[in-house]
Amino acid sequence: MTVLEVLEKTRANIKLATLNIRGCTSASLGQNQISKWIAINREMRDQKIGVLCVQETHLCPEHQTQIDSLYARRLLVLNLSDPSRPGSSAGVAFILNKEITNTASARLHIITPGQAIILSINWHDNKTINILNVNFWNTVQSELHRRGLESIDFLMGDFNLTEDPIDRAPARLDNESTIDALRDLRSSLNLQDTWRIENPHQRLFTFSSNHQSLSRLDRIYTSDRHTESLLEWSSLISQIPTDHQMVSIRFAPSDLPHIGKGRWSWPPSLISDTSLINRIIETGIKTQLTIENGTPRTEESNPQTIWQDFKTNINKIAKDTAKTHLHKIHQRIRTLSKDLHKLANVNDINTSENTRLNEIILEKEIQHLQKKNFRKMTLKAQAQWASHGETISRYWKRALAEIPIEQKLTNPPDRMNETLKEEHVLEALLLSKLGSATGLDGVPYDVWKILHRKHQEMTQNEKPSFNIIKQ
Repeated sequence: MTVLEVLEKTRANIKLATLNIRGCTSASLGQNQISKWIAINREMRDQKIGVLCVQETHLCPEHQTQIDSLYARRLLVLNLSDPSRPGSSAGVAFILNKEITNTASARLHIITPGQAIILSINWHDNKTINILNVNFWNTVQSELHRRGLESIDFLMGDFNLTEDPIDRAPARLDNESTIDALRDLRSSLNLQDTWRIENPHQRLFTFSSNHQSLSRLDRIYTSDRHTESLLEWSSLISQIPTDHQMVSIRFAPSDLPHIGKGRWSWPPSLISDTSLINRIIETGIKTQLTIENGTPRTEESNPQTIWQDFKTNINKIAKDTAKTHLHKIHQRIRTLSKDLHKLANVNDINTSENTRLNEIILEKEIQHLQKKNFRKMTLKAQAQWASHGETISRYWKRALAEIPIEQKLTNPPDRMNETLKEEHVLEALLLSKLGSATGLDGVPYDVWKILHRKHQEMTQNEKPSFNIIKQ
C-alpha cells in the first residue's frame, strides 16, 4: 500500500466500539457456523465503525478461514482464540474496517491467549494508537508490566463487574477486592472511566440478566490525555444477536481537522421507487415548460435558478418519501432507544421490579426490530444477487470492486474550448459511473440515467416527457 493510499484510508476521526458477541453463530440467523458475521459485516458498514473489539468470538481456525474468504474486502479480522477450546470458549478479536482504517500498519500483541490482546495501529503524523481488548483482565497487569507494554490509549471489553453501585439496578457493590484489582490496573495504565466522569449521575446499562437485574458491564476506559478528543459516546442494541449492548466512542484528535456529518444524499433504496420517479417526472415537465416559455430573464428568475429550484424540490420529495415508508423500522428503533435511556434513569429502578422488567421488554422489542430489519436487508441482498449476480452489471462490478480500465483517464483530451452541446451532456451521462458518490446536490447519477431512459420510453409512446439532457 502506497503512502497516498494509507492517507486516503486514514480518517481524521475514527469510531471505536466494543461488543461481547457471545459466539459466532445464532439460530435466528440460520444454521451457518459463522452466521453472526453477516450481521457484524453489515454493522461495521452501517455504523461506519473503524475498529470493533469483540469478546467471546469462539472461532476455530476453519471459521477464521471462512470469514477471511467472505469478508476480506471490507474486514480485517485479528482473532485470538482460546488455545484449549477455540470453538466453545473465550476468544477476543479486533475487527478493522478496511474502507476507513489504515490496516497496513496494524500490529497485534498477545497478552493472554484467548483473553487479552493489544492492537497497535498508526494514525496521522506517525502517531500510534494502542487499544487493549479484554475478556478476562485479572492477569493482564503483571503481563503488561513484564513486557513493557504499559502505554495504552484505550481499554475496552466486557469486565464482568461494575466499579460503582450506580452501574447496577438494583444498586449494589461488587466484590471489593476485585474492584480494587481493576482500579489498580487502570491506575497503572493511567486510564479513566471518562463516560462516568462526564455523566456522574446518569445511569446506563449494557446487559440485562434473566433475574431482572441490569448492569453496565461493557465499558471503554480512555487515557486522560485524550479527554478533549472524545465525543459521541453511545450504547445501543446492535443488529448482531447478543445479550450485550454495543458501546462506542468517536476519537477525534484536537490537532486534526474537524469533519462534520457530511451532506445529505439520496438513500440508494429510493432509486427503485417507481412512484417517486413518476413524481419527479411530473415536476420536471413543469420545470421544462417554465424554461421553454422564455420568461424575461432576471437575476432572480432564469434557467439556472429554475433548475436549482427543481433540484431542491426533488430532494424535498425524496426526503419526504424516505420518512414515510423507507425508515419506519429505524425510526421505531430510535424512539424505543430514547425511551430505554429515559427508563434507566427513573427514580424507582432500584426498587421496582416492574420498572426493570419494562426496561428489559424495551430491549427485547428493539432486538426484535433489529432482527426484522436484518432479515429484510438480507432478502433484498439475496434478490439483488439472484437478479444481477450472474450478469455483467453495476452490481457485479461493485462486488468485484475493480474500476474498469476504460474508465481510468490517462491523457484527458483538451475540450475546454468547445461549445457545450446536448450530445456532450448525453455522452457525460452515459459515461458516469453508477453507484458512485453524489455531487453537491445529493442526487445520484442513477436518477439522471433513469429519467433519461423514461424520457426515451415516453417519447416513443408519444407521451409528454421530461428531457433531462436538454436542461
